[in-house]
Amino acid sequence: MEAYRESNPRHETYFTRGGAVYEDADQDNTNSGHGDEMTVTVDGEQYELDTEFDLNKDGTNDTAIVTTDDGGQVAFTDSDKDGDADVAVQLDEAGNVVGAARYDEASGEWVPVDPKTGEATGQESSNSGAGAPASAAGDIIVDVPDEAEDMSAGAATVDMNHDGKNDTAVVQSEDGDVYAFTDADGDGEADQMTVIESDGSVTISQHTGEDEWAEVEKGHLDSQGNYVPDSQRS
Repeated sequence: MEAYRESNPRHETYFTRGGAVYEDADQDNTNSGHGDEMTVTVDGEQYELDTEFDLNKDGTNDTAIVTTDDGGQVAFTDSDKDGDADVAVQLDEAGNVVGAARYDEASGEWVPVDPKTGEATGQESSNSGAGAPASAAGDIIVDVPDEAEDMSAGAATVDMNHDGKNDTAVVQSEDGDVYAFTDADGDGEADQMTVIESDGSVTISQHTGEDEWAEVEKGHLDSQGNYVPDSQRS
């Protein structure tokens, strides 16, 4: 984690990684239970959050809710009462459940699960993720050559393969170039990078290994804004 803060007077907590910020929801719970601390392990580091919500209504608070920088929330729950968070549920800004993960003690990683069934989806979150389970954070992480740490391209906002799920984050540079980072396999990390320069030139590269990107195609945007590979030009 790149930053962590807890402020007792206002009871605010936040921690960041790769540009994502998670801030402890400034809410009071007067229904039941008492404020206990819960340990949340992310990327091998441990953070203490105050549990202020009694999710299973057994009289003991077991859940802490943090607010993400995009207006959503992540609820961390200690379901087995051992003092460590083992379940994370992502909510969008409207309060709808949009993702979930469970903590695997053996691997030390958060594993995405189906929010309805609790069954693993078969995709493990990466330790280079955005400071929370990949399904909770939602950001696409980019392996940047010659940099000590990966960067976050932000949340996926474009559905590149038209399967109904956003898989691509778009970033614009100060000189007008557009970078589209696509997570093709849903593991939270960019597999493809598309660069659209201000003159309409397009370069597509694929992630081939740690700190390695290989150019696979070049092209250009036509007058209608459609991509045309160089191999198709007359």
